[in-house]
Amino acid sequence: MTSTSAREPARGRRRGFDRQQALETAMDLFWEHGYEATSVSQLCAAIGINPPSLYAAFGSKSQLFLDVVEYYERTVWQPVWDAFEGGSRIVPAVRQFLDDTVEVVSAPGAHLGCLVTLSTVSLRERDTDVARALAAIREDGARRTQARLDFGVQDGQIPAGTDTLALAHAIGMVVDGLAIRAHDGVPPDVLRRLVVSMMPTIPRTA
Repeated sequence: MTSTSAREPARGRRRGFDRQQALETAMDLFWEHGYEATSVSQLCAAIGINPPSLYAAFGSKSQLFLDVVEYYERTVWQPVWDAFEGGSRIVPAVRQFLDDTVEVVSAPGAHLGCLVTLSTVSLRERDTDVARALAAIREDGARRTQARLDFGVQDGQIPAGTDTLALAHAIGMVVDGLAIRAHDGVPPDVLRRLVVSMMPTIPRTA
């Protein structure tokens, strides 16, 4: 996961600067236009600061985006991961994880889908810090999922010999698919039926 630390107030930033509000405002723009198509001037106008203040607060447009993604992951997805990693029964935990995913990606409002998934597929330049950071988030998700599946194998809930790495990536593909289809306007009840239809692919012991 991308991590950032709070910065000391910098000269050039307007009084009353609200970092969380700035991140949420920037997230709206990145979600609407994508990372590459969102300009610094758009960000400054929406946040209500000038370019020197934006650079003083965040360092660069790319770092602002990564700070937005970190904020999004922490506030939106971390509770989903906490529930998934806290469950003792693996197959029900996978089902709950995917049901929770449907809730996240189809939540009422303008932000249908997943910021990380949609940002990844919209990137034209792949050899950038942003592209690498997004790939790292997705790889971390696969690693965490595989760790839970490995526990299921060790605990006798999932058959020995199961390719947990491939299965973890398959679950990640379902998450991506749910996010993209939600963004396309597919209603939540249809997404939940998709989750039900894929659950038999999760191997389990008798």
